[in-house]
Amino acid sequence: MKIFFRKTYLADLYEGRKVNDKRLKSNPMLVKQYIKTVARLEAASSLEQLYQIASLNFEALSGNYTGFYSVRINQQYRLIFSAVFTDDDPPEVSVLELEDISNHYQ
Repeated sequence: MKIFFRKTYLADLYEGRKVNDKRLKSNPMLVKQYIKTVARLEAASSLEQLYQIASLNFEALSGNYTGFYSVRINQQYRLIFSAVFTDDDPPEVSVLELEDISNHYQ
């Protein structure tokens, strides 16, 4: 799948550039896990494949995040994204738009 970064810091983080976010500066393991998670998203050819990778804990979100999905980066943080579907029948995902890194428990 193609990946599109909605926020500059997500692209910077993935490409190894410095970011100003304190939680990311002080946690190099989180950065490493984020890069690994994005690579897994890129390698997947469908959303169904994400369900099959148990460690990602892929889920559709509800409430304020209706229409978005998330995967776990680690036990504390998750990566929130939306999917752009094709007009095919059945629709397939062509692009994932990464929205934010969220602390799941705050």
